[in-house]
Amino acid sequence: MSDCHIGAWREPQLRDLNIRAFEHAIDACIKEKVSFIVICGDLFDDNIPDLSSVQRACSKMRAARENGIAIYVIYGSHDYSANLVSMVDVLNSTGLFTKVVDYESSHEDKLKLKFVTDPTSGAKITGISGRKTALETDYFSKLDYDSIKKEQGFKILLFHSAIAELKPEELVYEQSVPISAIPETFNYYAGGHVHKKLEQNVRPLGNVAYPGPLFGADFRDLELTADGEARGFFIVEVDGDTISTKFVLISVCDTEFRIIDAERKTAHQLNQILLDCANTTDVKGKVVLLRIKGTLSTGKPGDIDFSRVRQILLERGAIVVKISRYSLTTQEISRVSVRGESKEEIENKLLAEHISRFKLDAAISDVSVRDKVKEFYVAQSGIRTARKLLNILKTEQKENEGKTAYETRIVQEGREELELRD
Repeated sequence: MSDCHIGAWREPQLRDLNIRAFEHAIDACIKEKVSFIVICGDLFDDNIPDLSSVQRACSKMRAARENGIAIYVIYGSHDYSANLVSMVDVLNSTGLFTKVVDYESSHEDKLKLKFVTDPTSGAKITGISGRKTALETDYFSKLDYDSIKKEQGFKILLFHSAIAELKPEELVYEQSVPISAIPETFNYYAGGHVHKKLEQNVRPLGNVAYPGPLFGADFRDLELTADGEARGFFIVEVDGDTISTKFVLISVCDTEFRIIDAERKTAHQLNQILLDCANTTDVKGKVVLLRIKGTLSTGKPGDIDFSRVRQILLERGAIVVKISRYSLTTQEISRVSVRGESKEEIENKLLAEHISRFKLDAAISDVSVRDKVKEFYVAQSGIRTARKLLNILKTEQKENEGKTAYETRIVQEGREELELRD
């Protein structure tokens, strides 16, 4: 399994559904009596996640361990931390699971992967963690491929990166690694980071599988779920040279997704359409998503009573209501230069527009400085850096966290993102 994103969501109802999906997945593994579980990154949504969700996750993982099921984990781009201790490190130190990310230097400064042997099955497991701004691609380029080929036995590679040749179109802003960078001779490739179920026999690698998230971590994930995207995890059975998989579906609630067309409607007309939708749609026990798109002929978004629409849906039994208005515009206000389906898409387009004007100063003669600037501030790298810094600045103050501690944490996370040293 992968991309559990435990601790994600600001809404308590969605946070509960998210951890409930993880609990159901572990229960299914116990029922199936699997030999072991691998989690391919982003077990948590943050390196220091919501502790109430962590407590529930630990309780369920302990139940798996008590049933003789080992758990092997790598970092994802969310729960990785270069300078700070993450929750993955803390739980690894308790023995609740085993972090299978370890290297040693070999000849010519190559990285030799260390393998962990599962005592029940004899499978040999190793991993390459995801890093912020996809810097794990550097690891792939430095691997000692010869040592991997020499390792005998049934080998599993855990990784948290999109593969360029398999990358879905919706990951257009994500960096990826080519198939040629991934070492061969593994029997199974367990991937994370791609929020979509993908399974393919890829030459020359073999079996490559992305399970996608168990629940999801943002509005887009829930939209895809409502559109029929399967959510769950793979169970892999090995019989000699034969590898077979089955996908175990995880569903903790139904999702109702509606696109509301606002094109050439007045604000009053759109308001009535939304009220009619709220009063007639079957929403009991469902997560409700409304995406509003188009340009109003008259009026402005502020004239629409979104609070009343949300209240009606909740009174009629919706678990939680999320309304996306990022694609709603009006002729009565000045046009912005970009539009998009989501807040993230609009932000990415704005960042791309501004960063395209940034040019590397020709006066910088130090090669290492030029390389560092290119790595973080130019073209797509600049967009990724700005995106990460923007997300850090959106981070809210935690409960019982003092102002000074909060500000220190935000600055530290920003420095970590830019790999700035003291």
